[in-house]
Amino acid sequence: MPAPAAAALAALHFREPETARLTDLDGHDRREALSYCDAQGLTLLLRGVLPEETEEAARKNCLRLRVAEETYRRLASLSGEFVALKGITQCELFGIRPVDRTQYDIDLYFPRDTVEAARDVLLAQNYESIAGMENFPTDHLPGLFPRTPWRWRGDYFDPEMPLAIELHFQFWNVPLDRLEAPGVDEFWTRRLRRTIGGVEIAVLCPQDAVGYAALHLLKHVLHGSTRVFHVYELASFLDGHSADDEFWAEWKRLHAPPLRRLQAVTFALAEAWFGCALAPTARAETERLPAGTHAWLAEFAASPAVQPFQPNKDELWLHLSLLERRRDKLSVARRRLLPGNLPPPSRATESQSGRAVYASWFASRMRHHVISLAKAISSGWRWRRRVRRENGIS
Repeated sequence: MPAPAAAALAALHFREPETARLTDLDGHDRREALSYCDAQGLTLLLRGVLPEETEEAARKNCLRLRVAEETYRRLASLSGEFVALKGITQCELFGIRPVDRTQYDIDLYFPRDTVEAARDVLLAQNYESIAGMENFPTDHLPGLFPRTPWRWRGDYFDPEMPLAIELHFQFWNVPLDRLEAPGVDEFWTRRLRRTIGGVEIAVLCPQDAVGYAALHLLKHVLHGSTRVFHVYELASFLDGHSADDEFWAEWKRLHAPPLRRLQAVTFALAEAWFGCALAPTARAETERLPAGTHAWLAEFAASPAVQPFQPNKDELWLHLSLLERRRDKLSVARRRLLPGNLPPPSRATESQSGRAVYASWFASRMRHHVISLAKAISSGWRWRRRVRRENGIS
């Protein structure tokens, strides 16, 4: 990882923060670090370390926060029951202030039989869907954006950048990832109400909110699209609740062992990256992970953070370590090594003609996959060697 990005992550370490590595960077490298943090959602977390450099981003984000709160107030009047996911709805629980969380989109969960009706209501309210995403395997309908002439100008905190709304209809995609997460549908039945942006909105109960955050992070890790903020956010929760025995007892009671195992993967990753403390219950779950998963964490835990600089598919071996059936492993390997479809770039990021944007983006993705495929062969051999060594096989 380039020194500026590594310095930014070191400054956010819970156990041994190394802020001097960031503040001692020269002007160019400091700008590189902040550029990386902008893309990864970390900039506002560094306000105490780099107050002057982050002041403008913080000011703009406060404007975006007001828009998000206004949007929640408007969405509260939607007909039908829904649950607000992620975003500012979980800031208090995860120990991150709303003003320090970059505002990009609003995620809502609707049961499958009402999600399309909710979409149609928003379409009638001057929203439009991202074209070309209809057949792409996600947990939500194509994102919705307000109709606007706005175009991407390279500013992650642009107050005029529209907030997307994503309407989710499932918490986990078993057919795609071939990993069972029994009990996730019960998240819906345990919802409760909280005041968000001055209005009461249904949210997940604390244990399920953590469960969903962990599953959401794991999904992106396994798909090669990890955003560092999501790892830090989970680390913040784990560190802040490491002594909350009551929370973890209820978490264990509500979540079945296979569901706890999936979450434990992200707990281990959060600890590896940011040195957060783990509650004894959480620690016990990480220790019960399969031997292949432990080998992956020992060999490739940093790989998702390195991906923006060195394309790789190391997450494939993590995925395979969690699977038991041969046909599931073959399905996942084929999909990850030979992707059959690529989503189009969001219309909200266009700065040229749509055709030029797509051609440039498609070329970059193809380059990424070609480089990653070559490296996957080598990393797979390293992973298997590590598993054999840790199992005492020469």
